[in-house]
Amino acid sequence: MTNAPLPPGRLGLPWIGETMPLSRNNHKFYRDHFAKYGPIFKTRLFGFNFVIVSGHEAFHQFATDPRVERGGTDPISVEQMFFESLALVDGQEHHSRKDVMLHAVRTDEAMAAYLERMQRIWAAHVDRWAEAGGTTTVRPDLQLASAQLTGALYTGDESKAHVDELHDILAAMRYSLQILPLPIPGTPYAKALKGRKRLDVLIAEAIKRHQDHPDQYDDIVSRMLAEAPKHGVPVEKLHGDVRHLIFAGQAGFFVPFILLTMVLGQRPELRERAREEVMAVSPEGQITLDQLARMDYLGQLSKEVRRFFAMNSATFFGKAVDDLDIGGYHVPKGWGMIGAIHINMRNPDVFDDPETFDPARFTPEREAALAPGSYVPHGAGERNHHRCPGEDMVTIAVKIYLTLLLRKVDWTIPAQDLTLTNELFPLPASGLKVSFTPLEAKVGS
Repeated sequence: MTNAPLPPGRLGLPWIGETMPLSRNNHKFYRDHFAKYGPIFKTRLFGFNFVIVSGHEAFHQFATDPRVERGGTDPISVEQMFFESLALVDGQEHHSRKDVMLHAVRTDEAMAAYLERMQRIWAAHVDRWAEAGGTTTVRPDLQLASAQLTGALYTGDESKAHVDELHDILAAMRYSLQILPLPIPGTPYAKALKGRKRLDVLIAEAIKRHQDHPDQYDDIVSRMLAEAPKHGVPVEKLHGDVRHLIFAGQAGFFVPFILLTMVLGQRPELRERAREEVMAVSPEGQITLDQLARMDYLGQLSKEVRRFFAMNSATFFGKAVDDLDIGGYHVPKGWGMIGAIHINMRNPDVFDDPETFDPARFTPEREAALAPGSYVPHGAGERNHHRCPGEDMVTIAVKIYLTLLLRKVDWTIPAQDLTLTNELFPLPASGLKVSFTPLEAKVGS
């Protein structure tokens, strides 16, 4: 029998516990509890007792210990929005379905096939900013471009009506994870639930089109359909996984784009160093996978933006299926467990001066020295376990976006409200107004 104590913290009221503070501001909830109790603490959420873990050793154990399984403790909003997604299943089924995903979003062959579409869609917006000059609020453009890429890489439909519908559905689904799940007609949650069901219809139609006309598509869905039989994954299991990828993909693109545009507008020395790399490696034309691989500094920027900003406060919820000890504390069988992603990456024992944005912390030498469980914006552990499959795709996407931007424009951030919102993925309250100057105009002035 273990002698380890339960972690510090409070369980609060029966069932509800500390659900309300978490629902009001999940990022603040984790920060405040870390400040009060330390890196590992207990709480009660949505009717379950939980242990929240951070600190690289504890986070790594949470991600890899077979006594921690995902599913069974998630709030009803997560269960409904991620219905039949592999995020809520474990074991061999999870690994097989994740292998299918990884084939479509991680291999060099797949990434090379998507580059032209990614560049074309984002270049259209960057070119417009360069041609117009002046001040633009970039959030609407980047959200719309990311929704358009969703059509290009999943459904095969880039029409304005389809893109607008995807944009509205995904925004409602994101908001549903911040509010109490009350499916009363006319409420935001009811709208989100209706949107999720509509998205399932769009995905089913897209899969049917891909099956009926396989020669017309080379995208994420076509590659998943081709790979699934090799792993014994039936087609119907792909529906929830495609929904999960679509949901994560849109925000996975526009959120780091917006935040990096802000940081590089505020830090011209970082912007100019990044521009030097772009002009040396890929000054014009179609961007290639080889060029992207050689843009080391852009890679450092893409990693630091995911460490510095609170893009993800926590993992999907897990459950201890047996008693276990972690970080010197005891977790009883049946308790829920959560990995606190963002506060884990603000650990001063791992990251020097963690409150400073410093891409140099991801030079090859310094990154190689990081212990497992230290840098976890997409989770930790093996790739085909509960770790986001799209992390490499996000790095590539950020590099493409910055290359297009740095080729064309210089920019500054005018006075505005840059307070980060209380959203699932916090962003500047202003939507980020940016003053663009085309590089040709700057040179000629």
